[in-house]
Amino acid sequence: MADPSSSSSSSSFQRSYDVFLSFRGEDTRNSFTAHLYKELRTKGINTFIDDDKLERGDVISSALVAAIQNSKFSLIVLSENYASSGWCLEELVKILECMRTMGQRVLPIFYNVDPSHVRHHKGHFGEALAKHEENLRTMERVPIWRDALTQVANLSGWDSRNKHEPMLIKGIATYIWNKLFSRSSNYADQNLVGIESSIREIKSLLFTESLDVRMVGIWGMGGIGKTTLARAVYDQISHQFEACCFLENVSDYLEKRDFLSMQEKFLSQLLEDENLNIKGCISIEALLCSKKVLVVIDDVNNSKILEVLIGKHDWFGIGSRIIITTRNKQLLVTHGVNEVYEVEKLNDDNAVELFSRYAFKKAHPIDDYVELSQCIVVYAQGLPLALKVLGSFLFDKSKREWESQLDKLKKSPKKEIQDVLRVSFDGLEDNERDIFLDIACFFQGHDKDCVMEILRSCGFFPDIGIRVLIEKSLISVFENKLMMHNLLQKMGREIVRQASPKEPGKRSRLWIHDDVNHVLTKNTGTEEVEGISLDLSSLKEINFTNEAFARMNRLRLLKVYTSNFIMDSKREKCKVHFSRGFKFHCEELRHLYWYEYPLKSLPNDFNLKNLVDLRLPYSQIKQLWKGTKVLENLKFMNLKHSKFLTETPDFSRVTNLERLVLKDCISLYKVHPSLGDLNKLNFLSLKNCKMLKSLPSSICDLKCLKIFILSGCSKFEELPENFGNLEMLEEFYADGTAIRVLPSSFSLLRNLEILSFEGCKGSPPSTSWLLPRSSKFSSLVLSPLSSLSSLKTLRLCACNISDGATLDSLGFLSSLEDLDLSENNFVTLPSNISLLSHLKMVGLENCKKLQALPELPTSIRSIMARNCTSLETISNQSFGSLLMIVRLKEHIYCRINPVRFFCSLL
Repeated sequence: MADPSSSSSSSSFQRSYDVFLSFRGEDTRNSFTAHLYKELRTKGINTFIDDDKLERGDVISSALVAAIQNSKFSLIVLSENYASSGWCLEELVKILECMRTMGQRVLPIFYNVDPSHVRHHKGHFGEALAKHEENLRTMERVPIWRDALTQVANLSGWDSRNKHEPMLIKGIATYIWNKLFSRSSNYADQNLVGIESSIREIKSLLFTESLDVRMVGIWGMGGIGKTTLARAVYDQISHQFEACCFLENVSDYLEKRDFLSMQEKFLSQLLEDENLNIKGCISIEALLCSKKVLVVIDDVNNSKILEVLIGKHDWFGIGSRIIITTRNKQLLVTHGVNEVYEVEKLNDDNAVELFSRYAFKKAHPIDDYVELSQCIVVYAQGLPLALKVLGSFLFDKSKREWESQLDKLKKSPKKEIQDVLRVSFDGLEDNERDIFLDIACFFQGHDKDCVMEILRSCGFFPDIGIRVLIEKSLISVFENKLMMHNLLQKMGREIVRQASPKEPGKRSRLWIHDDVNHVLTKNTGTEEVEGISLDLSSLKEINFTNEAFARMNRLRLLKVYTSNFIMDSKREKCKVHFSRGFKFHCEELRHLYWYEYPLKSLPNDFNLKNLVDLRLPYSQIKQLWKGTKVLENLKFMNLKHSKFLTETPDFSRVTNLERLVLKDCISLYKVHPSLGDLNKLNFLSLKNCKMLKSLPSSICDLKCLKIFILSGCSKFEELPENFGNLEMLEEFYADGTAIRVLPSSFSLLRNLEILSFEGCKGSPPSTSWLLPRSSKFSSLVLSPLSSLSSLKTLRLCACNISDGATLDSLGFLSSLEDLDLSENNFVTLPSNISLLSHLKMVGLENCKKLQALPELPTSIRSIMARNCTSLETISNQSFGSLLMIVRLKEHIYCRINPVRFFCSLL
């Protein structure tokens, strides 16, 4: 910078400036800096610049210090001779001090110099510093100056090399103006919390260093903070572009079909010309194809907007970046957007802070409001819009007012929040709305596949509808469960409630227990009712009469459950009464869930021809139905914990059943042979059916069965001989059964991946099928075993295996990854275990007779060998594997002589 003196800059009072210009006068005063100063002043930016006639020196004046301190921004023009001036360097030190202590924004401009030369003190900068070190007056300051140059070179700024100078100057001035005066410049003043990492990720996706034209979408539900993120990113990178535009409220133009005005607004911002008169899309391409622009189009809900404004990548100059915020991911995919960033909800800590900034004007709740604040945060579930709206509303309110508002929120969401969230719902097709409302009222957290089948049977086309809801951020899928934000669920339920606020019997869906109880006891239900969810936990008794359901001929979904699930026989249960001759005429029923169903069987005239999902957990059922029942649409049946059920029904007319759960049916002793007719059954659980001793051979006809659970059937002794016909079986669990011998056909299970026989005592059930039925021992005899080539997990824990030789055939299980032999009595493992090249985990815990550990495959990652109290010998060849495990920081638990063990490792 030209060396100023105190006389020209001092005054009787301290002025404030928008920008302080630091530069080396002899390099840029009459060129770059002069043009930059003019552009800043033209835009109305109050800029400090020194007087070139002032006396030079090495100590900056107090007036200059005041000018630096009272400026919002400092622009540092780092030219090749900048470091030769001690004055400039002292000025730089002061500027960086103000950045640290006062939050001043410091922006370097690398004018025809390499930023790395500034950072590492090379070239002219290195030479200048070397000269200062030779000067007795300045040598002590050089370390400070070096540090200052390194600091400023690490800041984000502009590199003038290979840039058009007038456009660079205009871009810098525009950036400063946006920071100072535009609405998006309030970034530092907004109560923004927890978005730093999101900003970094979006900037990474934008990859502004690349010369291509790139489009990035910011996608998420309403109120999640898409616009806030887009503004923050825009604010931080806009200085890198020749022209910028942040276009809001584009949906207003869409409603009026006024695309020409939208284009004019778009171009007037980019070209800074309010008097534009353009015609059609060709004008956009012609005017912008040579410009490097930054464009943000906010809250897009229709593809037409994108077609009109940003039709193709080549409409814009090289290096341009387009940011689109939307609730509809499909719009981005269809338009060929390069990258999509999904905005996540705030975590709990950030949610508390954001709410507190609005409710208390500080970063945390005041002491008396901590618990109430936590209730609000739980309600908002990380949605920034809700946290802001509720925080602003509750600011300066009493605790009683807070409590009253919380009670009100339980019944209906705040209108400002619902209005934002409802935008996406209003844009749905009728089928999509039905799907959304069904999920909001009944299926939150339910298995996606099951719900899809139910909705499909209702004619709602869920294969498309579910995808649309996901793309519009109205639902999500986590671990195959349908999930919905709490506030979206409340919005959906409020939409249903508002359809008939005073008469619940005329609503499409009922879930509030008072409303349901009223409709059923007062017989006010109508044909409008499509779904009922009744919570018994707050009711002492309820009466089901013929009239209760008489007019509900469109009822599709019926769920009777308890939200207060307590495994306590002494708890007071709701008494359910049925009128004499009760009939349930609901032929449209698709989903029936009834917790503690009180009858011993389903009524004979119970017409369930359209039923897809039948769930009667903890029921009093003894016999589900007599004879045959036509349930050709039924795909899911769950009777778990029905402790009085003694036998399964005739399944011969239930041909499409896919999942059957009879877990903990402790009285079940007979399985009907028709079970084998279920050609589509893929999941069968008979877990803990303690009276079950055998299965009909017809079960082996289940050609689609993939998962079979027999664990806990302690009296079950023998599998059918043709068990190997279950050719699609992938997982078989028989833990704790009385099985002693497996059928020879077992080795035909070529798709079996998981096999578990934990706790099968007596003669090892797991070893008979590992051994040939001949006394000869050769690879030829053992060849059937090799057909289990898909087996990855084998659990033989606590199977009373006492002879290690019986495990020799383990070496043929070529895909085995996880082997658990814990709590057995063998002395050694077979040597051919080293052949298992995929083996990663071996469990040997409590094998107290195990004396030797053979060579292990190099694939081993973990050995669990706690309480192997007799283990003394480890094969030398296994040391490499063990050392590898140690290096991988995996855990080896061996209770052996530690001195001998570690000496061996050495």
